[in-house]
Amino acid sequence: MTGLKRPHFPTNTIHVLRLCMFQPTRRPIFKTTTIETSFGKIRVEGRLGQQHLDVFECICYSRLDKREVDGRIKILVDPWEVRKKTKQMSGETLKRIIKELETTIIEIIEPDKFACVGHLIDHVDVAVRKSDGTAVLKDGAFGERKLWSVEIGKAFCKLVSKDIWVGWNPEKIAEIGYSGHGITQAVVRHALSHKNAPTTGWKLDTLIKAVYGEEVSAEMMRWARMTIRQDAEKMAKIGVLVEGDKVRLSDIKGLGTS
Repeated sequence: MTGLKRPHFPTNTIHVLRLCMFQPTRRPIFKTTTIETSFGKIRVEGRLGQQHLDVFECICYSRLDKREVDGRIKILVDPWEVRKKTKQMSGETLKRIIKELETTIIEIIEPDKFACVGHLIDHVDVAVRKSDGTAVLKDGAFGERKLWSVEIGKAFCKLVSKDIWVGWNPEKIAEIGYSGHGITQAVVRHALSHKNAPTTGWKLDTLIKAVYGEEVSAEMMRWARMTIRQDAEKMAKIGVLVEGDKVRLSDIKGLGTS
């Protein structure tokens, strides 16, 4: 990985979002679960929530270079950009999130074309130069900082090669979670994974059920509706509009692209 040019690489792919790999909360629990939706079937063993997805998307978005070796992808990432965009100023919290991204096992069962078992991220470490083993540095306002080498896991490599890419700047979605709620982030991401909304919009309850990927109790549904409506103003800033019991997309999404 040489140079600091930003190559074309996805922030995410639509099946990461539509298969519910990440729990629709900022306080996920560790669990082993099989999730079946209209988009496919997966098995997840680990602890992944919307805070983890903020970091994952910002790692992908903040890449500075990419190389492929034997079908594996490594990207050069600026960690300061990741911390800034996700507001993860606590180094220990960020380390924990990355460790959980590295250790969660994703098995994609269906669709067949994505079938695999692996991680979204295999390893994150300080990037070093092959010539002399010194750290790869980047100048910043507070001096030089070390960059990361991120090895993309088998599961995400498969999706990068075969799935539809998402290229948005994740910072504004991360901001919703920082001051709002994980369920709102999940609904926003699911809605924005579609190029167009239905003519009359989605039913809010339909989107809530879609991001849980499992049965939703009446009590949880009431809480989710109330919470999302509390965050409606934040959602509108990036083009996801809550209007009564419907959700639709505005023409301008308010998100930059990679």
